[in-house]
Amino acid sequence: MSALFARVFRQARLTFEYTSVGDPKFATNLHALRRLVDQLTLADIGLDGSLVATDTFQRPTKAPCTYVGVFENDRFAMSVFVLRENYTMPLHDHPLMHGLLRVVSGAVQICSYSELARRDADVLLEGVGKGQRHVLVAAEPEKIISASPGDCALLTPTERNFHEITAIGGPAAFFDILSPPYNSSSQPQYYFYRKDDERPRYVLETIPNPDHYYCDTVHYTPPGFMECSDDSTTA
Repeated sequence: MSALFARVFRQARLTFEYTSVGDPKFATNLHALRRLVDQLTLADIGLDGSLVATDTFQRPTKAPCTYVGVFENDRFAMSVFVLRENYTMPLHDHPLMHGLLRVVSGAVQICSYSELARRDADVLLEGVGKGQRHVLVAAEPEKIISASPGDCALLTPTERNFHEITAIGGPAAFFDILSPPYNSSSQPQYYFYRKDDERPRYVLETIPNPDHYYCDTVHYTPPGFMECSDDSTTA
């Protein structure tokens, strides 16, 4: 485990536990956290390279995605996802979240969307069928992110908070920090989506959890600096 990862963890606590979103210091702290996350590698987190080996995903019973729960409390969560080559993590949302995504092995293509103003959505979605959630969004430019330093993606409660992620050129692993975490008592339900239209403006419609999206899990042994954290839990 690296000293850099310890700094990332401390900065994440400072940003999400000790600073509220409305605090003028929040943006400064988030920027500092992003600069640190920009430098992370798989080795910094303490994970073995075999997780992202092509041979690993050739086993008949292997899930298309591997999940590693690194840390979680009621303010933020850290995790690693490893995707099989050409596998796409389905389009999903991050309601009211800030998030950072850092590729630590391989490369991914991210297709992101930002929700448009609610008043615009109310007009343009008038008459859309009931019983499902529909969201009017604008497509962001597709982005390819690799493990090169300085290539960290950021999402906010209003920007790029819907996305799908595809591993390209081989298996890929990414580390993310989400605040608040999905399991937080204050966190709204999250959804998977499909696109209704092929235009710069899209209507996203909720769908059930896709059958092809399932993960196996790898146990993570937390470093000492996490175990000493107050009121924390590890996955």
